[in-house]
Amino acid sequence: MKKILFFIIVVALMLNFKMNLLNSSTFFNNFQFDGESMVIGRLINTEKNGFCKDAGLLGWTLPVPQNTNKFWYQYDSWRNNGYDFISFQTYDSQGGWQAFLYGLFCKITGLKGESALQVFWWAVSFFTALIFALFIFWVQSRWGWATALFVLVSICFSQWVTNFGRNIFWVLGVFYLPFVAALRYLQKHERTVKHPCRTTFWLMYAAMLLKCLLTGFEFITTTAVMAVTPWVFYAVAERWSRRKFMRRAAAASAGVATAIITNIPLLAVQLSFLKGSLREGFHYIFWSFRKRAYGGADVFDREFVESCGSNLWDVLVSYFNGYAVSLTHWFDFPLWKMIARVSFGYCIVLFAVISFLVFFSTALRRHPVFRRQQIALTAMLWTSFLAPLSWLVIFKGHAYVHLHMDPIVWHQPFLLLGAALTGSMLWFFFKSSFTKS
Repeated sequence: MKKILFFIIVVALMLNFKMNLLNSSTFFNNFQFDGESMVIGRLINTEKNGFCKDAGLLGWTLPVPQNTNKFWYQYDSWRNNGYDFISFQTYDSQGGWQAFLYGLFCKITGLKGESALQVFWWAVSFFTALIFALFIFWVQSRWGWATALFVLVSICFSQWVTNFGRNIFWVLGVFYLPFVAALRYLQKHERTVKHPCRTTFWLMYAAMLLKCLLTGFEFITTTAVMAVTPWVFYAVAERWSRRKFMRRAAAASAGVATAIITNIPLLAVQLSFLKGSLREGFHYIFWSFRKRAYGGADVFDREFVESCGSNLWDVLVSYFNGYAVSLTHWFDFPLWKMIARVSFGYCIVLFAVISFLVFFSTALRRHPVFRRQQIALTAMLWTSFLAPLSWLVIFKGHAYVHLHMDPIVWHQPFLLLGAALTGSMLWFFFKSSFTKS
């Protein structure tokens, strides 16, 4: 029965990611078409010149016809076999391994154009759905179906998760891969392995390295923090000693950090074929880091000066005021429109109130085993708050200019865990009141 339900959840999520089935987003069809166009430009380049041309990097074919959008032109060219181009403008901030896999698929199957693009969208939607379904089933195993369904609904109604769900540039599921792999490992296998620290290290290293290869350093701090939060939950839930927790968490952190460090020379080597030397490859990587963060606005192009000099508090407030859920297009009545929007700031306050109840509810104290699990989830939730905060603070420059996509960091995994805590507490109080009556 569980396998059937798992299949149903995967299919439901996949359809929503691929087609915006619940209409939770109003800008689904245009979302991140610029990022996705770089993958398509790479596919055109690969089709004409092979995998290694221009160091295998993502980018755009040029020239673009007058009065034509450079990004949409990549789609039109791919769909119409427009492989005659003069130059290729590379995107140097990641290796483009996702495009390599897509190109390899095209070479093997012979698919091109719209048919191949549809396959890629379906494949990425399925992979993202699979990863989220694994998280939902972890929630189900700890809190039951009511809470799992609450989390499922929160994912489906999220405009940000829906928008990212099928994008072939972002491959959203891979950001959650280390996190979900850790949850499954700790739930199923950690007690039985002979060398848990060693296994933890290599598991996190492999999962994080795959993320880095496929999507580079995009949202790297959120992914890193998210990856190690499961150890906080199990340390509290299973009453680990401080020494045991520190050893396991250190092994997980080391695996994540080593994978990130491994990717730096890999990308530098790739860039060296384009920029002429390994030194220039490293130089670009560190320049790109500074561009997205704080330092040296005076050495950047004019377009980056404002973002690097932006006020941190203003950036944070703009993200607190953004909407996690916005379903105003569902309704005509003003009151319903107002209710149908939930800001990230409201979610933070709500989770804080629920966390207070976890520690001080008299009814919850009568169920010490369940309370221990709720305290563990609360600890995990507020540890995960560091994930979005790390990106918004460290990469303030990027966050300042990318309000149209960076809100996804709130879901990595703060809002997911908040939904699990909210749903489980609502169900607990519902059952308690029903029992009393």
